[in-house]
Amino acid sequence: MKVQEYRDLEKLSDIANELPQVVTNFIEQKLDENVSPSSLLEYSRDFRIFFSWIRPKLWPYVASESELELELFNDIKREHVEQFVDHLYESRNLQYSSMVRKFNALRSLFSFIHLKFEIKGVPVLRRNWFATFTMERPKGPMEVARQMQNKVLRFNEIYQFVQFVQEGVSEQNNPQAQWFYIQNRARDVSIITLLLESGLIVSDLVNMDINDLNLIDNYILITRQQAKVRMRHKVMFGEKAKQYLIEYMNTRTKFYNPQNEEEAFFLAKSNGEVHGKRISKRTIQVFVKKYASKFGATEVTTRQLTHSFGLQYAEKNSVRNTKQQLAQRNIEAVEKYLILSSMIK
Repeated sequence: MKVQEYRDLEKLSDIANELPQVVTNFIEQKLDENVSPSSLLEYSRDFRIFFSWIRPKLWPYVASESELELELFNDIKREHVEQFVDHLYESRNLQYSSMVRKFNALRSLFSFIHLKFEIKGVPVLRRNWFATFTMERPKGPMEVARQMQNKVLRFNEIYQFVQFVQEGVSEQNNPQAQWFYIQNRARDVSIITLLLESGLIVSDLVNMDINDLNLIDNYILITRQQAKVRMRHKVMFGEKAKQYLIEYMNTRTKFYNPQNEEEAFFLAKSNGEVHGKRISKRTIQVFVKKYASKFGATEVTTRQLTHSFGLQYAEKNSVRNTKQQLAQRNIEAVEKYLILSSMIK
């Protein structure tokens, strides 16, 4: 199990304890089926949104979501499912594909409940309304490309953004923030450049160990789960990324003081900590968003940096090579970059 998945498993357990017991039963079965903890963590967050929304409506006398008994779920009717979908539309500002994912997570949970729990051969959940309600399929590559159009960095902006992070950030009114920026600059530039020059995603960088890096042939070994099978991929990176990786390596021990047995490549050290530890997904997401906002690209996130690379790479390489470089499971996953490339020319 990857480091990020161990972390996600801990978070998954914490959230499951806040939810009805049947959610824990569902999670345990899915873990046995080799569904990744990272995917189940997203499921559990979706479940938390639903139960925190519906408990006050149907069962205000129940003190918390964790105390909801299975038999109570028979109070859920089709109109409640429709109202929840409306709630997602109106109050959470979600992309439609995100709504479909949340809905499908709930459909999977309630199908599990309907089929798994019986009394004398009769399902405890008499009617699964999620199974009777359908939503449109997520947007295709064309619509995804349109959504990405104003969120990715163009070729000249990629260089400018890296230069900005390296030289242009100023925290003149906050000496402590300026000190942290200087301490972490080599690490942050290295991470941002890797996202922009390799197509790696944040969890790849979190899971990255020292031994995964090959500076002679310019590649990083990563593990991705595809159709319940863990696959190793060799992801190449460019010369600029190599330069910044070396610069970070020269500061890693001095600034982060890792313990001898620390295998993680990218480290973070909070106030008061003696030894740096493996960086978290959240830390990377926060500092990328902070730099992007200061740069004036408020829509840019870690995911958009990966998309920016995908766009540039797809313009110069075949679909097959793009799929391989991005470690995607199918050709369809890279179609959006080809469409986006034609849209912004």
